[in-house]
Amino acid sequence: MKALVVQDDPNVQSLWAQSLKAAGHETCVADTETAALDALKSTGFDLVLLDLCLNGQNALGVATLATYRNPRCKVVVVTGSAVYSQRKLFAMSPAVAAALRKPVDIESILAVCERVGRRERSTPPPVVAHSAVEFRP
Repeated sequence: MKALVVQDDPNVQSLWAQSLKAAGHETCVADTETAALDALKSTGFDLVLLDLCLNGQNALGVATLATYRNPRCKVVVVTGSAVYSQRKLFAMSPAVAAALRKPVDIESILAVCERVGRRERSTPPPVVAHSAVEFRP
């Protein structure tokens, strides 16, 4: 799985990236929303591990571009903010596959990323067409 780690704290960024690499994933890092958007424009990722608050700013635009560039890309949001409920985070972008609240340990982050990645690699359910509507059961 190709993952983009978006985190502005260099120590946490290193922990997340090295842990994903140790689990066998190809990783890239970004420490600002601009760097993350640039990375998404040039590379297709399967997963984005996103700290929602980068340098005091909401970085949910990263999730929007991730799904625009690759509709199968999933985003795992990690946040310490209570401003957004998990339900609101899921509603803000179709790419958000999981939302974790800080403090969160690295084992939980890895487990969620693996689960999201496994779901992504599995065969999607068939599309059912009925009249002018298509949906997945």
